[in-house]
Amino acid sequence: MPFDKITLIAALAITVCLFGYALGRRVGKQEGIKEGMSILPLEWRRQLNETSVCPLCSLRLNQHKNCDNIHSRD
Repeated sequence: MPFDKITLIAALAITVCLFGYALGRRVGKQEGIKEGMSILPLEWRRQLNETSVCPLCSLRLNQHKNCDNIHSRD
């Protein structure tokens, strides 16, 4: 009889721990996705400032040509 009670208590403890683990993992994934979505625009802006290449469309930005002749002295 005491062995049955100990087995039942151990099974319930393991079940509760696994349920807590599963719930915590689900909540943690959702928080991670929210944090990643909030950090992503900052990461894109950092990449754009460092490389001058748009991370969304891969276009090279800030390629300006000097079209006016203010500084050319002939």
